[in-house]
Amino acid sequence: MLRFLSLVLFVAAGATAQPLGYGDAVPLADQSFTAADGSQTSLTAASGDAGLVVVFWSNACPWTDRYAPRLADLVARYTPAGFGFVLVNANDPVQNERETAAASRETATSAGLAVPYIADPSGQLAAAFGVENAPHAFFFNGSGVLRYDGTIDDSPTSPDRVRVPYLAQAMDQSVAGLAIEVQRTQAFGCTIKRGGE
Repeated sequence: MLRFLSLVLFVAAGATAQPLGYGDAVPLADQSFTAADGSQTSLTAASGDAGLVVVFWSNACPWTDRYAPRLADLVARYTPAGFGFVLVNANDPVQNERETAAASRETATSAGLAVPYIADPSGQLAAAFGVENAPHAFFFNGSGVLRYDGTIDDSPTSPDRVRVPYLAQAMDQSVAGLAIEVQRTQAFGCTIKRGGE
């Protein structure tokens, strides 16, 4: 019996977090987190009247590098329309010095991403969101309800080849009061390296 219980606990501890479901609320919404600039913020504080976009990010991933200009464009276009944006770095800075707070400040500044960039080295937010890779985007409407999660668009290699801008499409449809045509896509990118892994 003891051996069986140990096996159950081992399996439970090693299981990956369950992804959020369509219609779920923002996880850990009111918990305070430290941003790369040293300030404290929460996902609730970062939300806008029209909604919140949370993007799990990395300073050391070629896929986030490719998406940085596109995300900066989305921030510039949608922030004035009442959308809040937050980046989350859930990588362990001990394992990779490019994932430190100083590196996050530099990455956000050079990419023109003037949004809160939360440090999540323990992976608490990543686990709550069920995230394994960066970049991975989540859009919550103005009521804090999940309306889209997955990749930013359908062209990881080049913005010139984008046919479906999934994230922007979901935001536009939400504001227009329309049904979200695509609610989830498969996120891809670099595996998040949490502390202790």
